[in-house]
Amino acid sequence: MVLSAGNPRASRLPGDVVARMERFGRFEFDPAATGIDATDVWSELQEPFLPFAESDPGGFARALANAVLPAGGFALFGAARTMWNLIGSDFDDPAYRSVRTAALEFFRANGVPAGRLPTDDWLFWRKNHSEPWLAGSPPPAPEEARITPLAPGELRRIAQITEMPDSNVVYVGAADDGRFVAVVDAPTSDTDPTRSRFVWMSADTLHALYAGIGEVFQTPVHWAAGELRPFIPLPPSRF
Repeated sequence: MVLSAGNPRASRLPGDVVARMERFGRFEFDPAATGIDATDVWSELQEPFLPFAESDPGGFARALANAVLPAGGFALFGAARTMWNLIGSDFDDPAYRSVRTAALEFFRANGVPAGRLPTDDWLFWRKNHSEPWLAGSPPPAPEEARITPLAPGELRRIAQITEMPDSNVVYVGAADDGRFVAVVDAPTSDTDPTRSRFVWMSADTLHALYAGIGEVFQTPVHWAAGELRPFIPLPPSRF
């Protein structure tokens, strides 16, 4: 859908607005994968639009929507995040809602799990849609799952989130109260590479614990143990 801009202000947008919005959308979605220098993002992909956005928020939203809705793809997400950044998180306008919805539909069509969406976008989707974000396969029934019982004192490695050497690693073990716990081994912080462990979630059975982990992962991580894989409901995202 292309929205009428009334007295056209699209001329106040640069001719390469779609390319800039696509670059910004990719950066917002996965900064590390873009190769874009974060120090240039504001000066090249946001600040040039600020005068228009501040002087005429509605006109800016309509002009930006007219530019990116026909183009689709990451330009939609870049435009939605640009409106959020430059006009404000409380901005409510048909043009903004159209672009934001189209961006989310783009991610949904490409199998992006809800966990990779900005929290505000996920809440926007939940508020405006009753259907599930993605429909995946159900976990195996307890009698069908092939889960090896834990040995006494065993802490079993079942997942590594990314291919990076400092990736978070997930283990499962038995707690003193008889429940089962998922334990994450991760760097202490962004500035402290020292690794530490913390209990992430717990359940009464290993089956229930695996089901909970799969529900959070949604799509395959870098590595998962064979007994966990059937609990991950969705195929890999296209991104």
